[in-house]
Amino acid sequence: MMQHARAPVQNTDVQPHPARGQPRISTDNPFILVRGHAEQDIDTTASRRTRRGDFLRAATWAITERLHPKAQDTTLRVAKDLAARLNADGHVAYCRDAMWRRLGLSRRTLERHIAVLRELGLLAWVVHGSRTNTRPAGSGDWAGTATIYAAVVPRAWDHALGHRVSGHGYHARHIGFTDRGRELAIADARRRARPANRRDTPSWRTNHPRRTAEMGRKNNNTGAPPPRTRRGTARTHRPDVPAPYRATPQQAAHAVSVAAWIRPRVPWTQAEPLRRLAYALRPWIAAGQAPAEIAAELMAWRVPRRPASPAAVITVRWHEETRQPSVGYETPGPAEEVASVPPNQAFRTAAAALRTRLRPQHPPSEPELPAFVIRDRILASLAEAQRAWRARAPEQCHTFAQWEAVCDARERVPW
Repeated sequence: MMQHARAPVQNTDVQPHPARGQPRISTDNPFILVRGHAEQDIDTTASRRTRRGDFLRAATWAITERLHPKAQDTTLRVAKDLAARLNADGHVAYCRDAMWRRLGLSRRTLERHIAVLRELGLLAWVVHGSRTNTRPAGSGDWAGTATIYAAVVPRAWDHALGHRVSGHGYHARHIGFTDRGRELAIADARRRARPANRRDTPSWRTNHPRRTAEMGRKNNNTGAPPPRTRRGTARTHRPDVPAPYRATPQQAAHAVSVAAWIRPRVPWTQAEPLRRLAYALRPWIAAGQAPAEIAAELMAWRVPRRPASPAAVITVRWHEETRQPSVGYETPGPAEEVASVPPNQAFRTAAAALRTRLRPQHPPSEPELPAFVIRDRILASLAEAQRAWRARAPEQCHTFAQWEAVCDARERVPW
């Protein structure tokens, strides 16, 4: 025999039917209880680490196979309570004082079943709890060290279910199945996927409509019944999306990217989520406007500093710009203007006196710039800000991600 080979432990003296209170040990799958505390740590255990599902299945298997004379349904209750509190690493705090009250057990009973799980190879110590005070001396408070367990499964359970395991001990890994283990895994997956509430049999209740027989023909048998519809309430269809807001998945993703570019540059839109803002901007994007042009147009609007719903403001503005005259309303032409009475001389004199008195207090304001001038200025300021952003040095960036974004923007700039 090679020096590194490990011979399986065989026990040929075990009876096929053990006496009452004795563990069942199979000759083809030997199992030895882990009695010593020195072999119940994560550094010395022969069991491998696992998660909640396999831990509960292994505990159920060990109790069903009567591998421990003191394992019973209460042991499974304790295992389920521990499994419900496992963290992502498969570790759980013991919390004895809260656990025995939660399960309705005595402290001694709880400690006995925890010891049974350790001897079955289902629990391993990560941290040994102690009554040593961890608070500073003189603080007046006391707090001991918590006991932390790791959920593990014994090698006998992997052998019984046909698992292929790589490594040994706590850090061993489940890497596959044997032929028999693959069959058992498929059967277990089908059993768990089977719905718990099965449909009623047709002999007890009929849920599909039946066609009545037509007696006028030679044969009174009806044809095949209509196909069954899917059970459940009818799905309500969403209302039709207006034409300016319809978009394919690619167009919707492009609208989100445009909204992500516009939102940090238009202050009053920064409180709106990207998807809602992109949906409101779809008409402008569908019209072929560039993101800079849309941002310039939004900045030229007279909007409150922080509107409650920026997307609603954009949607209302679009409908106002594209509104058509209502049905039945006709705009009067020049020939249909209503005749009005011209003002008399006394009204003209009073209006002139009022203008003369108010002119010094309210000097004439500067003429308002045309909209295209304001738009060009905003586009120029956005372009200047973009150039300044690309010209930043590494020390001017707060994070490495910002510096990478600056470098990517420089590479995309045409020569």
